[in-house]
Amino acid sequence: MIAQYTLLTTLALHHVIIGSVLICILFILNKVLRSSAEMRSWVLMSAFITSTIVPITLLSTSSLFDNKIIDEHSTINADPNPITLLHNYDVTVPTSTHQSLWHMPSEIVFQFSTILTLLVCVWLVGCIWRSVSVLQSFIRTRRLLKTCQGTEHAHVCNLITNTRVKLYSSKQAASPMVVGLIKPKIIIPKNIVTQLSTEQLTPIILHELAHIQRNDIWFNYLQEFIAIAFWWSPVIRILNNRIHIDRELACDLRAVKQLNNNKQYAQSLIDCAKLMITQNRSVLAMGLFNQKKELNNRVTAVLQSKKMKIPNIISILAVCFVVSASTIKVSQAFVPQVSISDTRQNALHYSLLPPTEGEQLIAAVMRNDITQIQHLQNQGVDINIPAIGDGTALIIAVKQNNEAMVQALIKLGANVDQSSNGDGNPLINAAMTNNLHLAQLLIDNGANINAVVRRDETPLINATRRGFFEMTRLLVSQGADVNLSVNTGMSDGNKIRSPLNMSRDQKITDYLIDQGAIK
Repeated sequence: MIAQYTLLTTLALHHVIIGSVLICILFILNKVLRSSAEMRSWVLMSAFITSTIVPITLLSTSSLFDNKIIDEHSTINADPNPITLLHNYDVTVPTSTHQSLWHMPSEIVFQFSTILTLLVCVWLVGCIWRSVSVLQSFIRTRRLLKTCQGTEHAHVCNLITNTRVKLYSSKQAASPMVVGLIKPKIIIPKNIVTQLSTEQLTPIILHELAHIQRNDIWFNYLQEFIAIAFWWSPVIRILNNRIHIDRELACDLRAVKQLNNNKQYAQSLIDCAKLMITQNRSVLAMGLFNQKKELNNRVTAVLQSKKMKIPNIISILAVCFVVSASTIKVSQAFVPQVSISDTRQNALHYSLLPPTEGEQLIAAVMRNDITQIQHLQNQGVDINIPAIGDGTALIIAVKQNNEAMVQALIKLGANVDQSSNGDGNPLINAAMTNNLHLAQLLIDNGANINAVVRRDETPLINATRRGFFEMTRLLVSQGADVNLSVNTGMSDGNKIRSPLNMSRDQKITDYLIDQGAIK
């Protein structure tokens, strides 16, 4: 579960940061270039979709453990990653450009796992609530269709005679709207149809026709689908609101262009607002006006519409493609990618097997029952996940100095570098028990000799602290960095521990200095 939480929080953070930067850039560009509402609505829609896709494009199958090049004299001056020091070094992967990997520290996720579980529950409740709201809206629309009647305004009907659109009116409709994906219908409130003249109704019909011409109803459904999963996101909320505003303005300008009378259109907007007020109905109840100041903004935009040109579809597609493609490309170039394998491995440090499975695995290791371990694996038990209070199966075998079990577990796929919160890792335990044969066996099977485990330091530091000279010499001969120091963090007094300053044996101290250790 920690791995899933780590991955989700990392992707959510990428979404919010990248989406926020994208919004700021688009806001600045709009101020500088003064684009039309038509262009803005589609560019914002591209940003809306892109902000949800970009984090997924940052997922990587690469690993910091692959093809690594380490600076042997680097010093860790901050709390190290629980699993390995490689996250604190410059790492070169087999690509033409340097690409870093990062994810939310598993320790933080572990510390707030209870809160994250609660937040996931809140998220699920929010998704269900929003889904129910969308479903209720769909049901209300279906009921509304049963109350619709054809209109009697011949001129208004003529506006749609050459289209596949049907025009209806209904007493139940709160505002003019378009419904139907395949067979679109325009529904006008009955009071508007009966109390406004044909001249006043025409702009309203043209506005709704513009929504159909732009295929807005399709994109509305897409927005709702995304908004259900991302209801918590401020990025999605901001873009959703701006898209609605610019979409309405874009339809206004399309309608004005067809009507060729911006003053008539502006007056029609005002007449609709007056009608709602005189009937003691909130202007905000109409889809035409989402905010009180929006009526003024739309009227102003309509009156100035002759100065704005509607961009053609080629220009719109080109700009949207550039926005989406450049966002994805720049993000992949400058934003750290998320390694799925590293995320899982780091999260295992703080993960725990269910009590029953953990007890069965520990018992099998203690009695050298390889068959039972294989049986547990076949049932889905991951032998690299620590058991409560004992560490991984491999760590338990090392603690027991059981070389045969260590070899058997490695053959079964046990990770020689997998650490456990409070139990170090296999090589650290071999160093702590001064078992030279097990230490060499682990190293021969790829154990990272310079691995750093939070609160358990490194194998070499553990060997020098306990005065194990032969173990110290073995580790150094196999490549252990004699100057690799670790900051213990605030919980342990922010102490700097190194093989030299932790040595309690003069012979070991002299040896380390002879090997290049710096005081």
